[in-house]
Amino acid sequence: MLLLGFIPMTFLRWVFFVCSSLWIQTLSQSCDPSDLLALKEFAGNVTNESVITSWSNNSFCCQWDGVVCGNEGNESVPTRVAMLILPKKGLKGIISRSLGRLDKLKLLDLSCNHFEGVLPAELSNLKQLQVLDLSHNMLTGRVSPVLSGLKMIQSLNVSSNSFSGDLLELGGFPNLLVFNVSNNSFTGVLNSQIWSASNGTEILDLSMNDFVGSLQGLDNCSSTLKELHVDVNSLSGHLPNSLYSFPSLQQLSLSVNYFSGHLSKELSKLTSLNYLILFGNHFSGELPNVFGNLTNLEFFIANSNFFSGPLPLSLALCSKLRVLDLRNNSLTGSIDLNFTGLPSLGMLVLASNRFSGPLPNSLADCHQLKILSLDKNNFTGRFPENFAKLQSLLFLSLSNNSFVDLSRALSVLQQCKNLTTLILAMNFIGEEIPKNVGAFESLMVLGIGYCGLKGHIPVWLSSCKKLNVLDLSWNHLDGRIPPWIGSMENLFYLDLSNNSLTGEIPTNLTELKSLISTNCCLSNLTSAAGIPLFVKRTQSSNGLQYKQASSLPPSLSLSNNMINGTIPPEVGRLKQLHVLDLSRNNISGTMPSSISEMRNLEYLDLASNDLIGSIPKSFEKLTFLSKFSVAYNHLHGEIPTGGQFYTFPGSSFEGNSDLCREIDFPCGSSVVPKPVIPQKLESPFAFDWKVVLIGYGTGLIIGLALGYIFCTRKYEWFDKIYVMRLNRIEIKRGG
Repeated sequence: MLLLGFIPMTFLRWVFFVCSSLWIQTLSQSCDPSDLLALKEFAGNVTNESVITSWSNNSFCCQWDGVVCGNEGNESVPTRVAMLILPKKGLKGIISRSLGRLDKLKLLDLSCNHFEGVLPAELSNLKQLQVLDLSHNMLTGRVSPVLSGLKMIQSLNVSSNSFSGDLLELGGFPNLLVFNVSNNSFTGVLNSQIWSASNGTEILDLSMNDFVGSLQGLDNCSSTLKELHVDVNSLSGHLPNSLYSFPSLQQLSLSVNYFSGHLSKELSKLTSLNYLILFGNHFSGELPNVFGNLTNLEFFIANSNFFSGPLPLSLALCSKLRVLDLRNNSLTGSIDLNFTGLPSLGMLVLASNRFSGPLPNSLADCHQLKILSLDKNNFTGRFPENFAKLQSLLFLSLSNNSFVDLSRALSVLQQCKNLTTLILAMNFIGEEIPKNVGAFESLMVLGIGYCGLKGHIPVWLSSCKKLNVLDLSWNHLDGRIPPWIGSMENLFYLDLSNNSLTGEIPTNLTELKSLISTNCCLSNLTSAAGIPLFVKRTQSSNGLQYKQASSLPPSLSLSNNMINGTIPPEVGRLKQLHVLDLSRNNISGTMPSSISEMRNLEYLDLASNDLIGSIPKSFEKLTFLSKFSVAYNHLHGEIPTGGQFYTFPGSSFEGNSDLCREIDFPCGSSVVPKPVIPQKLESPFAFDWKVVLIGYGTGLIIGLALGYIFCTRKYEWFDKIYVMRLNRIEIKRGG
C-alpha cells in the first residue's frame, strides 16, 4: 500500500484499471514459460516459508499467491504475468534481476517486506509498468538508472528505504500520478523534470531526504496537484508564487527545512487546502489574515518559526479546523479569536509566545477540545467559570503565566470529568493551596510546582484515585507528609522537594503499589496523557524529554525540606523505584542496608543530612546506579569499591571527615572537616529530576496526541505518517 492517505485509493483504482484492461486468467492453464522461469528465479532469492512453498507446488504460476495473469483478450496467446502483488509477506532477500524479463508486467508491489541490496538494472526493461511499490524495505543504492526507463509509470512509491544519490536523471513520465520517494537519503536539488511532462500529477512526496536548494520548478507541475510534501529536508529560500497556483491542493507540508520570508496573502487561493504544515522553519512576519477563504482547513501547524503579531481573526472562519498549533513563535496581543466559529477544534497549542490578557470566554464553546496548551505566555486574570463546559478536555497546560485564584481554577476544572493531565506550574504565586476541592475523577498527572504556595498538602488529593504523577515542588508547603499518600495505588512519581515539610518520612510511603511491583499497571497513562513531559536535571539545562508520562523514571523526591527522623528500613520494598532523593534535610541514623534491594535504583542522593555509620557494602549490588551522593553527613569507614562505586567522583563523599577511599581520601590521613552548609544551598544534584515543565516537544502532538484525538480511520494515516516523520526529525537532529 502506498504511503499517503489519498494513495491507497489511487492504488486500488489503478489495480482495477489494469485488471479491467486485461483478460484475467483464472483457469489452470500454465503461464508463459519465460515468465515461469523468471518467477522461479525470483523465488530462489527470497525466503518465506508460506509464500515460497506454495509457489513450488505446481507449475501453474497464474494460480500462485500474488500472481495475476492476463492475455489481453487473445486466448490463443499464452497467458503472461501482468501483476505481482506481494505486500506484507515477510519476504527476505534481494530483488532478482529476473523480474526484468516479465515484460508484460503492469503492476509490481513488493512493499512492506525485508528486501535488501540494490535495484537490479533489468527492472528498467519493464516498459509497460504502470504501478511500482517497493516502499518499506531495506533497499539501498541509486534508483535513477533503473526508474528512468519506466516511461509508462503512473504510481511510483519507493519510500522508506535507504536509497541515495540524486534524482537528476529522472523525467519524461507523461502519465505520472503519484511520485513518492520519502524517507530515504536522496540528495541534490529538486528535479522538476520528474513531474513536468505529466498533465495529471496529483501527489508529490519528497519528504525526509537530504534535498537542498529552493522550491522552484513548481510552475511546471500540473494544476491537478493535490498533495505536496517536502518536509524534513534542507530546502531554503522564500516560497515561490507558483506554490499558490494549485486550486486542487489539499495537503501542503513544508516542515523542518530552512524556508524563510513572510507567508504570502496569496495563500487565500488554496481554497481546497485541508492540511497546512509549516513547523520548524524560519518564516517570519505576521500571519496573513486570509484564512476566511480556507474553509476546508483542518490542520494548521506552524510552530517553531519566527511569526509575530496578532492571531489572525479570520481563523475563526475555518469551521472545520481541528488542530491549531502555533507554539514557539513570537505572536503577541490578546487572543480575540471568536472560538464559537470553531466547533471542531480538538487541539489548541499557543504555548511559548507573547500573548497577554485574559483567557477568551468563547473558548468554552469548543466542545470537542481535548488538548489546550497556553503555557509560557503572559496571560493574566482568573480562570473563566464557563470552562467547566469543556467536558472533552484531556490535557491542560497553563504553566509560566500570571494567573490568580487557584481555588477558583481548581473548582472549575474539577468539573471537566475527562481531564487527565493538569499543569499549572509558575502561577498563583504566594497563594494558599485550597483545602476543599471536588474530586478529579480522571486525573493522572498534576503539576502545581514553582508557585510558592502556602499551607499543608491538601486531603482532597487523596480522592484523585488515578493519579500517577504528582509534583508540588518549589512551594512553601509545611506540616507533615500525610500517610494517605501511601495508599495512592497508581502513584509512581512523587515530587515534594523544595518546600518546608517537617516530621518523619511516613512508613506508608513504602506501600506505594506502583513502586513495589511490576504487576501494578500505569492506568493507561500512555494513551490518556499522550504528551511528553520534560524533566530538568539542572537549572540551566533544557531537560530530558519523555514521550509520555509513563516513561518518567519512578521517583520519590523529598529533598530540601526539614524532614527529620530516620530512613525507614521498609524503603527496600520499593523495588521499582529509579530515583530516590532525600538530600538537604535533617535525616539522621544509619543508611538501611535494605536500600540494596532496590535493584532498579539509578539515582540515590542522601547528601546534606545527619546520617551516621558507614556506607553498606551491599550497595555494590545496585548495578544500575549512575549517580550517588552521601556528601556532607557524618559517615565513617571505607567507601565500597565494587559495583558502580568506582565510577563515583570524590564529590559524592566529601564533607564526611571519617570516610576514606585510597584514590582520593586515603584511610588514616587527615581530611578537610565538614563545612557548614546553609540549608538551601544546592547539593551536587540540585534541581535533579524535577518536573519544572510538563510540556511537549517538536511535533509530538502530531505524532502522539492525534492518535486519540481523532480516533477515526480517516486520520489514521496522518498519525502514522507523522510518527515516522518525527522519528526521522530526531535522527536528523541527532546527527
